[in-house]
Amino acid sequence: MAGLSQSAIIVIIIICCLAAVCIAAAVFRNFMPADHAPKSFDPPREQEQYMRTVRMRNYSHLHRESVGPRDLESQFNSHVETSHEGSSAY
Repeated sequence: MAGLSQSAIIVIIIICCLAAVCIAAAVFRNFMPADHAPKSFDPPREQEQYMRTVRMRNYSHLHRESVGPRDLESQFNSHVETSHEGSSAY
């Protein structure tokens, strides 16, 4: 078989079998989860309040960024032009 030794063929077969077992276990676990596993995480009230304040802080930060100009190239060009107005590099 293509010049492979018997030990190489055995190693390849063992690796393929291990891969098949891993794939089968992953599919089984995905479609048949354990009954004793927790369904979802229910955080405590304090953590929910903290997460809400962090989320609102991030939303306000995103809102401030979205109000500004959207064209980054024009911001960069105007910044470069204002910083080089007094000097003549050319």
